[in-house]
Amino acid sequence: MLAPLYAAIATSAFSILFGLGWIDASIASCGAALGWAVYEWFPALHAEAFSVFFAALAAGLFSEIASYFRRKPATVYMIASIIPLVPGGGMYYTMLSTLEGNTAQSVDTGIATLMTAFSIAIGLAVANVIGRIAFGNRYRPLRPKK
Repeated sequence: MLAPLYAAIATSAFSILFGLGWIDASIASCGAALGWAVYEWFPALHAEAFSVFFAALAAGLFSEIASYFRRKPATVYMIASIIPLVPGGGMYYTMLSTLEGNTAQSVDTGIATLMTAFSIAIGLAVANVIGRIAFGNRYRPLRPKK
């Protein structure tokens, strides 16, 4: 139950390193907590990639909504919000099993890690498309002077 809080704290620390102000850092932390809560809510799917997809989709939609109201790019919130979802442990264990010479475990862990990373990317892409459809083009392109 405390995992979303821990995700928010970790994201706020990353947001400070990323150079966000305290309001934007707190918004990104809320997005990370929401994403991690969704990730924990979907363990019944028995596939981590699906859980990560829905978590990234939730964090991405939250980022799109926050960017609309704060009038900032959604990327500011998206990058910080997905930090708890990034499969760093999978990358580490893939490299470790590769260096130990355990090819079968290396391939299994590597494929699971790639599926998780692709799930994050697809979830954020779907959230971006939904955000553009819902909010339209927020920024008008520059028109050349006559």
